[in-house]
Formats: sequence, structure tokens, C-alpha cells
Amino acid sequence: MRSAKLFIFTFVIFISITISSNGQNKRLYKGQYHRGKSQPNISLRGIAKNELLTLYGTTGLAVYNGDLSGNGFGSHSYRPQVGGGAILRTNYLGRRLYLRADVRFFRLAANDVHESRNLNFRSSNWEFLALGQYEFFPYEKLMRRRTLINPYIYAGIGLMTFDPWGELPNGKWHQLRPLETEHVKYGNVAFTYTVGFGLKFRYSYKWNFMLEGGYRFTTTDYIDDVSKAQYPPKSSFSNGIQSYMSNKSGRYTGQRGNPHNLDGYFMFSAGLTYTFTKFHKAKVRTSKHLLRKT
Repeated sequence: MRSAKLFIFTFVIFISITISSNGQNKRLYKGQYHRGKSQPNISLRGIAKNELLTLYGTTGLAVYNGDLSGNGFGSHSYRPQVGGGAILRTNYLGRRLYLRADVRFFRLAANDVHESRNLNFRSSNWEFLALGQYEFFPYEKLMRRRTLINPYIYAGIGLMTFDPWGELPNGKWHQLRPLETEHVKYGNVAFTYTVGFGLKFRYSYKWNFMLEGGYRFTTTDYIDDVSKAQYPPKSSFSNGIQSYMSNKSGRYTGQRGNPHNLDGYFMFSAGLTYTFTKFHKAKVRTSKHLLRKT
């Protein structure tokens, strides 16, 4: 869990620096924030008029953190991920707080940080999250009043699926959950809790760029099929594949896993957002508009 604590500490420092640098360049003046209607109509036309709905798509890296990674990330633990979702703005929650739904497909994998233990796994996974997102600079209806970079934090809960596979001596991979390598039956769905931060970069009324990173805390210690401290005796398995997947080294005398630390993973993403709006481009006041009539 040291990696997760380091991530959260770095996140706080990074956000503080970003807010400070943006705050120095942001000029405040009376009437700057668009208040809008207290209760906008919830319709397709109303959604575009009030810029209530944003869709996004992202891609990036997923990073496993568990028994096989030790205090670091382990070997070959970076895997691709892709996802998307929707962000809802509502006047009930003010101009900084948003509701968000996220769905993501990702892979996790690791070779053992302890070579003599010689365990490994890979897994294809899904996650479904319900989030709250807080942006440090409030929503502005006018493009010229929007900050160029808007940092935000998010937190939420959800579900994730996992399906660990291990490598056999012939290079083929075998599903681990049915083997019960620790004589434990476990499911393939777990709750997950997440916290993270991001940066939104202004581009146009409809399009923005986004960068974000977050950590997922889970309620399972079997994403990697490793949890118990003690190895089951070889005689307790009914076939050679079960026995081999449980103790690949055959000679390792240390503990198999750490049941006191649950598994988790990081997500690092980059992507685009699209906001439903009736505006297409920022309005620029030319010299013609600035001339006073005589």
C-alpha cells in the first residue's frame, strides 16, 4: 500500500501547485460567473442550451499493485486500458460538482518480484464506476471566461471483474480460479473504491482534452490468485497442474502471499471530451464591434 499512499501524497502536492499557478493568471471581476436558470428544462434542447451533458473517451495504462509486485509495480505490470463515460452537470450541485459514470476494459499482469517464488498472472477485466467530480474553477457559459486548464478531483465506488491466468512450463496459459491453488473458492467480481485527480484543457465549446490518474482500492486479494501466507501441501491436490500452479518453484520456503493487504491497481488516462451545446466556436469581438456609433 506504500505505492498508493505515495500516489495520494503526490496528487495533493501537484494539485496545490496547479491551483496556485492558475490562480495567479485568472482575473476576477463582477458578474464573471454565469448563473443561468435555477431550474433548466431537462430536454434534448435544454441539455444543449445549458451544456448539461458531456461524453468522453480515454485510453492509457493500467498498473497492478499486489502480492506479486511487492512495494513496487513488479515486472511487466503495465497493461493497456480503454474506457469512456458521461458527465452530468446540474444546477442542484452548483458550478463545480459533477456526476459521472465510467465503464472501462483493462488488463492487469505481473511477473513475480521474487524470482525464486516464480509466480505470475495476467487478467482481462472490466470496471463500472459511479463518481463525483469536483472542478477547482467553476463552470462558465462564455468561452473567454473559462480557464485554460481546470484541475479536478474525483472519487467514487463501483464493481470490477477479474479472471487470473497463470503460465505453464510449455508457455501456454491456464485459468487459475477453477484450480483453487490455495483451496479457496472466490468469485470474479469485487467492489472497488477510487480516488484520483485530473486536468481538463480547454479547446472549444464542444471539445476538451483530459489527463487523469487514479488508484483503485478493491475488496479482494485474489486479482493475482495469491493471498494465503502458507503453501498447501502437494499431496492435497488431485492433479499435477493444480500442484504446479500453487508452487511453481517447488523449492521456495518463504510465504506465498500476504492476506493482510488487498490487491489494487492504478489507472492513467488521456482522452477527449465532447459537450452537447448549441455553441460552435468562441465569439470574438472585432474592431467593427468596438467602434462607437456617432
